[in-house]
Parts: sequence; C-alpha cells; structure tokens
Amino acid sequence: MKIVRLLPRILLLLTVAIALLGGMGSGLARLGWHMDYLSRNWIHVHGPLMICGFLGTLICLERAIALASRYRWSMVVPVINAAGAAALLLSRDAVVARLLLTAGSFGLLILFMLMLRLHPSRDMVIMASGTGCWVIGNSLWLAGQPVYQVVHLWTAFLILTIVGERLELSRVRRLTRTSEYRLMLTVAVYLTGVLLTIFNLDWGIRLLGFGAVVIAVWLLHYDIARRTIYQQGLARYIAACLLIGYVWLGVGGVIGIWKGALYAGPDYAAMLHAFLLGFVFSMIFGHAPIILPAITGLHVNYRPLFYGHLILLHVTLIYRTYGSLTLDFTAQRWGGLLNVAAILLFMGTTVWSILRSNVTQRIGVNLIDKTVEQ
Repeated sequence: MKIVRLLPRILLLLTVAIALLGGMGSGLARLGWHMDYLSRNWIHVHGPLMICGFLGTLICLERAIALASRYRWSMVVPVINAAGAAALLLSRDAVVARLLLTAGSFGLLILFMLMLRLHPSRDMVIMASGTGCWVIGNSLWLAGQPVYQVVHLWTAFLILTIVGERLELSRVRRLTRTSEYRLMLTVAVYLTGVLLTIFNLDWGIRLLGFGAVVIAVWLLHYDIARRTIYQQGLARYIAACLLIGYVWLGVGGVIGIWKGALYAGPDYAAMLHAFLLGFVFSMIFGHAPIILPAITGLHVNYRPLFYGHLILLHVTLIYRTYGSLTLDFTAQRWGGLLNVAAILLFMGTTVWSILRSNVTQRIGVNLIDKTVEQ
C-alpha cells in the first residue's frame, strides 16, 4: 500500500535520474569522449537537462511535497517540469520542452508565494527571488535567447535556493539581525549582477562574481557547519560537504570577477562548474541523506563510504578546473570523466545504503513483533 502511495514520487525521481544520466552523457560527449548516439544528440541541451530538467524537477518535487498536505494540486508542478525534462530527451521540438519547463518554473514560483503567505521570512524571500530568476531565464530562453545569456539566471535559481535553505537552518544559531541584514545585502548585490547580465554580460558577471564571493564568506563564517564539523558521523559528513561547497562558490565568483563576459570555452566551463559541480553538487551530496527520506519515505543511514564520492568529486574538479584555466585539454577531459564517476558512485552508494537501511529496519521490526507475540 505504501509503495502504491509513493509510486508517483518514485516515477518523478526516475525521470530526474534519467535527466541526470542524459545530462552527464551529453557532457562527456561535449568533452570529446566517444559516447552513444543519444548522448551526442543531447550535446546542445546539456545545460538545460542538468539545471532545468534534473535540478529544477528535484526542487519542484521537494517544495510540492512540503505543501501537498494543504494543497494537493501542488504535485502538478513537478509533473509539468518532469514532462519538460522528458521532452528535452525525447522530442526534437525544443519549443515544447521550453514551454513546459517555463510553466514548471512559474508553478514553483506560485508555490513559493504560498509559502511566503504561510511563513513569511527572509529565507523564503531569498528562495522565491531565486525562482524568479529561473522564471526570467526560462522566459528569455523560450523567446530565443542563447543558453550563455540565461545560464546565470538559472545558476542564481540554484544558488539562492541553497542559500535560503541554509539561512533557514542557521536559525539554530540564533543569528543576530545584523548578520541576517548582511546576508540580505550580499544577496542583493549578487542578484543585481545576475539581472545585469541581461543587459551587459561583462559587468553583470563581474558583479555577480563579487556577490558570490561575499555570500561564500558569509556562509563560511555564520553557517552552523562550522560547529558540526567537529561532531561525528552524519553531522560531520554534511558539514564537510557544505564547507567545501562554500569554497567552490567563492572560486566561481573569483573566476567571474577575473574573466568577465564569457560565452563559451574553458573559462566559461570553469566558472559554471565551480558553481554547479563544486557548490551545488556538494550540497546535494550533503543533503541527500535528509531530503531523500522526506521525499520517498525510505531511510538512508550514514556510511563512512559517503566520503568516497565526496573526495573523488572535489579532487577531480580541481584537476578539471586546472585543465580549463591552463588550456590542458587532457586534464579537462579526464577531470570531466572522473566528475561523472563521482556522481555515479554517489548514486550507487545512496541506493545501496537505502536498500541496506530499509532491509535492516524491516528485520528489526519483525524481531520486535515476534518478541511481543512471545
């Protein structure tokens, strides 16, 4: 019965996983690796698949579940976005995919407006502003703007969603009003730079880069991860993911300040992957043991093996970034391949942990039931 109830969520997660695999395959094809026909066919939608298809649907699903008990229709939002991801993979008509993904982003913005009405707070304002960037980016993409013009709006969606979530969790530290105002000011600077990219790509990237650096400094100083890194087990693992991710957020910002307007090429890749792999995927690695149980109802017990994919991701991303900044194409290619290996290792380790955790729990419940019967 529980499986039947969770089936729609499982199907959505399956779509998310396929979008991720398609995005990684197309990324490897872009790096020159010999890939299958489908991966080569998806080269031009690598960014949209990873950001809008994979991450966008995942965030829509997470927020829809949070509101589902009050607004059952909220689950329509991730379904629409997942349909957009599927259209990117299956349809040659890019307009259909763009329409569905734009509709999905509008739906998520409506969900955040509802959340703001129910729980008005600064963290919700930050996350809603990030979703607003996603809506603007998708609308411009639908209107025919190239990906390099809108990708910073998409990236802002992910960065501000994570920053808002961290502010929400940092209330455990009872932040002062001054510290929260400082964060809001840095977010405003970053957001101004992101919006400026629509009109002046060079100055916009430099300003958002400065904003990203300052946000990274704030997170490194105020986030509760500074304390939990000294604990044991899952708390330390999550803190390690967060702190390393904040460093990569700063690295991406520095590259933006240094390089300015970027349209394609190694520098463009270095900046985006610092943000999207170094920061965003580090957050995914850290939050997966918490978010997946909330979405699926399945337990994910911490294993020391989790450090394997975390270390592999960041070591190989350093190597890849070195290759991008020094024009060492071999380092770029192998770094990219090993980045994919780290994500696949993360997926495999997580599935193994879910299976083992839930089998162990079921055995424990059966033993308790038998003891009670006796």
